[in-house]
Amino acid sequence: MAEIAKTYFQCLFKAEEEGQYEHILIGVERRLAMPFIKEEIWETLTSMGATKAPGEDGLPAIFFQKLWHIFGNEVSSFCLQQLNGEMEVSRLNSTHIVLIPKKVHPTNLSQFRPISLCNRSLGKCIDKAQSAFMPGRLVSDNALIAYEILNTLKKKRIGRKGLMAVKLDMSKAYDRVE
Repeated sequence: MAEIAKTYFQCLFKAEEEGQYEHILIGVERRLAMPFIKEEIWETLTSMGATKAPGEDGLPAIFFQKLWHIFGNEVSSFCLQQLNGEMEVSRLNSTHIVLIPKKVHPTNLSQFRPISLCNRSLGKCIDKAQSAFMPGRLVSDNALIAYEILNTLKKKRIGRKGLMAVKLDMSKAYDRVE
């Protein structure tokens, strides 16, 4: 069963063609290219929920926060070597994926939404129109925007150019990463 699920989601997330994403990073590319520093390790650690989402080692953030005075230098050194490209990262380039049901009683894999832990830089690359799974944004925000757009379409009575609305299958909206 695990192999079937793995194959399904690998096919789902495989890119069909190379995209053009340079426009996403305008303004942040220089900051993303800067070397990481020790202060950022501590800042990131203290911004994490103390008892949320333990890593693959099973240790929550509170473990490292409370014992930082004992092994903070070693942890910082390890992290900086990884982050600044001085050490192989392939074994750390993994995450746990949890399948969240899209409906009450799912019967096949397409009725699950895979959720994984992603780094904090990802939010800067996500469009402002993306509202689900982003702090301070609600899925209902887009429903309100859609209502306003449809209301505008309904009121447009003059001019030669027509307007059009397209209804999308929202059950698949978050299934693709491209």
